[in-house]
Amino acid sequence: MALTALCALLPRLGRRILMGVYALFFGFLCLLHGVMFNIFGKMFSFSDTNFAGDGARFFSWSYFNLRKAYLLCLLLAVVFLVLGAVLAAKPKGDRRQWILWGCVVAGAWILSAGCILFTHNSLLPKEDTMWWGNTFDPSSKEQAYKEFTDSNRNLLMTGLYQYTVRDFVISFGLEREPVQLEELDQFYEERAQEVSGENEMTGLFEGKNLIMVMLESVDTWLLTPDYMPNLYRLQQEGTNFVNHYTPLFLSAGTFNTEFISQTGLLPSVTGLSSSVYSTNSFPYSLAHLFAGEGYTVNSFHSASPDIYSRGSVHENLGFEAYNNAPVLGMEDYMLDSQLLNGYDLIAPQGNFFSFVITYSGHGPYTEELSNISDPHLEAAKAAVAKSGVTGSDANMEEYTLAVAHAMETDQFVGELVDRLEEEGRLEDTVLLFYTDHYGKYMTDRSFLCQVKGVGETSQDLYRTPCFFYAKGEEPRTVEKYVAPVDLPPTIANLFGLPAEYQYYLGDDIFGDQGGVVCFPNAAWYNGEIYYSSDYSGELTPEIQEITAQVSRREQASFDTLKSDYFAYRQEDS
Repeated sequence: MALTALCALLPRLGRRILMGVYALFFGFLCLLHGVMFNIFGKMFSFSDTNFAGDGARFFSWSYFNLRKAYLLCLLLAVVFLVLGAVLAAKPKGDRRQWILWGCVVAGAWILSAGCILFTHNSLLPKEDTMWWGNTFDPSSKEQAYKEFTDSNRNLLMTGLYQYTVRDFVISFGLEREPVQLEELDQFYEERAQEVSGENEMTGLFEGKNLIMVMLESVDTWLLTPDYMPNLYRLQQEGTNFVNHYTPLFLSAGTFNTEFISQTGLLPSVTGLSSSVYSTNSFPYSLAHLFAGEGYTVNSFHSASPDIYSRGSVHENLGFEAYNNAPVLGMEDYMLDSQLLNGYDLIAPQGNFFSFVITYSGHGPYTEELSNISDPHLEAAKAAVAKSGVTGSDANMEEYTLAVAHAMETDQFVGELVDRLEEEGRLEDTVLLFYTDHYGKYMTDRSFLCQVKGVGETSQDLYRTPCFFYAKGEEPRTVEKYVAPVDLPPTIANLFGLPAEYQYYLGDDIFGDQGGVVCFPNAAWYNGEIYYSSDYSGELTPEIQEITAQVSRREQASFDTLKSDYFAYRQEDS
């Protein structure tokens, strides 16, 4: 209404210009919502623009994945609307012109309505996403806030225009209330009484080096002896966390897991500028802790330091430098195998902590990235032929290319281990591998769930590989339910780092706490119960207690970032 009123106040030419701006802007938003939902299962939010750089570089038309009949109806609807506008601008002097104009407009409305119904019935989730759940407490401001910041619910409830305005206000913190620092103090004081103490794994790797490798899009279905033999061998000979889940609090899935696994904090889904990650104080990040113990600490990723502001973010987290493709001497920044050109930086003399982010697993899995897939394409075809996986021609082509991408990453892993072995450094170096997110670049979600062996609405979609490898250690399988937020306290305990564990929102995996995976909006999973706002089971006292704990931890993490809490503590002390 406000947009229409503003337009009506302008002269005729101004109205036409403004209506054109409206049409282009909201048309683009509709397109963006469709792409975001098709890939991530959530609508676009302006908070996503903080991390848009990397995603935009990998745009592909394959992500639309729409039926030709739908696109044809949409195109015809646009044509009819244009014809209707042209006819309406001409004098309607006879009955035939009125009838023609009416038929064109009616056809446009029918086609548009058909597109809307098709979208609603075919693309949206089958469950009622407008259901607020029988556990909603209207007196809880915290719960109300979480529900009212869910992009899917908001867009369906209010429509495009109201959603867009409100999302802009929320995403950029224009209605943000000040954080109550005293409440955060109290939370962390109570948290100090909850964290695990020492255990049989405390100090196991003290004095050793650590290479922490975050794998791009290497999902469980890719980590097989035929597809990734080097990585698979290390997993089977290492300490394997078989129930490791990677929830996505940000649409920027790589940065989401990157930040969580380095700080033990959860990124805020709304109301924060990306600058907080490069300016806030993070004294308990892994890089700061290792540096404090005299380690050389560096991060490595082939992409530009400007993407996600990694250059400034990583240095702020305590790394001496963010080393990208030119520094590493890579001729093709997309090929993980060329990371080894910078081996002397990754494994320098003396004690070191190196954080490596791979690249080659990124999508789209099309000919657009043939430079990654071509060197491994024949091997990928042969391995896929043996796998027994079946699907449409389009799905199998994409699947095969995904395998080829994974093989490039596996080549890097194999050559890295061989080099460490040759130099006699493998005995003193621990390798940690984990994945940034599930294989979300597969465009057919149903096929993805099929090859992963999970239901389309199952939380098991987010189960991803994670394991330590240390030469000489006995293989071990850990069945505890864990997530990237649990990695910093676990690493601190294993390497004997002087961490204050209450400031991590996760728990030491080998301790007596934890075992619950936190999902956005206070959802959680412990292997038996997946709780969310749509939970319809009995609300036992145990479920209520876990939900309250998860909700409080998430909110405390968001408030810690909003207030730059650790800087405040340093000033206060």
